[in-house]
Amino acid sequence: MRSFKQQMQAHQKRLLQAIETLAALEQVKPSPSPSQVIMTADKVRLIHFAPTCQATGVKFKAPLLICYALVNRPYILDLEPERSLIADLVAAGHSVYLIDWGYPDTTDQHLGLDDYIGDYLRSCVSACLEHSNSEQLDLLGVCQGGVFSLCYSLLFPQQIRKLITLVTPVDTSVEGFTLAQMISAVNIETLVKAQGNVSGSVLNQLYANLKPLELGLYKQLNQLDNLKSSAQARTFLRMEHWLADSPDLTGRSAVEFATGFFKHNGLAKGTLHICGQPMDLSQLSLPILNIFGSKDHLVPPASSKALKSLAKSSSEYQELELKAGHIGAFVSQTSRNTLVSRLNQFRSS
Repeated sequence: MRSFKQQMQAHQKRLLQAIETLAALEQVKPSPSPSQVIMTADKVRLIHFAPTCQATGVKFKAPLLICYALVNRPYILDLEPERSLIADLVAAGHSVYLIDWGYPDTTDQHLGLDDYIGDYLRSCVSACLEHSNSEQLDLLGVCQGGVFSLCYSLLFPQQIRKLITLVTPVDTSVEGFTLAQMISAVNIETLVKAQGNVSGSVLNQLYANLKPLELGLYKQLNQLDNLKSSAQARTFLRMEHWLADSPDLTGRSAVEFATGFFKHNGLAKGTLHICGQPMDLSQLSLPILNIFGSKDHLVPPASSKALKSLAKSSSEYQELELKAGHIGAFVSQTSRNTLVSRLNQFRSS
């Protein structure tokens, strides 16, 4: 075992290496794939990424619309060329449309789930269909965006050809769903009454509390390992920027989602109402591909897998379990390769 002096010398060496790496690093900026904004509605933008796979002649039957969560920024799907699900998709021939919900402020505090799903998401679907000259699209929902996508598919099934849910919570009563338990214990109504919206910093604290040692102490202790090279440093800084870049949640949507979805388990029980209609998953008849991570600490696999028994009318239900966590499911190279390959198969028919 190394002495304390030897450990300190090794730590100082790693620290100096990290300082040298950062000193030689140019300003780290986002590195998004080429895209075009085709629609704006208030703070919401719809972004199109054209397919780049020309040589193989791959052509899918419908455009792919990605609905991300409200609580984080969607550019995690296009973090950098080496870690971009969107780049992988367009390289495989997919015409990808991505919803950017923007940054709500106090003027948006009264926006609720009906507004986001029945208005903004519906407008994005319409713009996507018009831009692609299609009658239907394939909808990919990520995390909370997966919940939105399930609800939208129940409201407007004629517009959706196939549905893909990625790391999406469905049943909030499953054992080990720490996030659901924490939200159920928080008085969201009081927080919203005091602030109008739920701030991104509060949300970040909530997520950090799910794994206090790994996301706190251990992360700080191992931080120097992420700064050994310029490439590692760029990825680390981009990821840290994304983690801190959490938009506020509008007060009304926060209360409605916390109460109707988490506390009352409304999606699994069919008691959640959107635009005046009950969200009864047993009425979903379209093909579904449900993707989840076996190591997901945010959304337990059991919560996602509950969709199989609830969507019993689906004409084709498939599952894909990735050996990854919540973010790793679409950031890690191995998981992305598996995900895109399965998505190609699912969408090509």
